[in-house]
Amino acid sequence: MGKGRIFGSIAALVICAVTWNACGNSNDQGISFRALGFFSDATGTNGDAGRCASLDLDNQIPQATANGFQGGFLGLQNNLLPGMNVDHVNLSYHVNGSNLALPSDVFALSVRLGPSSGQESSSSRSFAQIEIVSANIFKLLNDNRSRLPEPPFSMVVFATAVGTTDSGDVFQTNRVNYEVEFFDGNGCVPATPVPTSTIVVG
Repeated sequence: MGKGRIFGSIAALVICAVTWNACGNSNDQGISFRALGFFSDATGTNGDAGRCASLDLDNQIPQATANGFQGGFLGLQNNLLPGMNVDHVNLSYHVNGSNLALPSDVFALSVRLGPSSGQESSSSRSFAQIEIVSANIFKLLNDNRSRLPEPPFSMVVFATAVGTTDSGDVFQTNRVNYEVEFFDGNGCVPATPVPTSTIVVG
């Protein structure tokens, strides 16, 4: 899963401070450097708009399975003539129905996007798997359960990728959303009703 995660938004603030004119306002709302949304794998064939989770049983998203981490591939498209190196994704969180303010997060990665002209072996489009909700964010949710709605409740994740072109300009994508629905117990699996009594007819 990428190169790792940096908790907090210090790295993003430093980049924006150094290249203020290019950060966040030179992308024409995601036309030059675009986030395509989330997908289930690196082919970008099937979308991954969100999933269910349990605060008791899960500790990050994408969740680990026997076949590795599943889903959470962020689609990225470079529409510029110069190539681009994408180095991190900014993440922010909002719990619907709660005033709990979760800190932003940053996932560091190393993705090369070739020029839009196709004059490079690297494609101008890539699908990179990122950690959408880290173990630290899960811990904060668990530590503040009294400030969360009763399950089921949803949390919306906002993701924005940041990259630097070969000419040194910093670009930020449009913002894309991912929704996590939190349930009690075994995640998405509803609890099996337990009968209070058994009637035997014979």
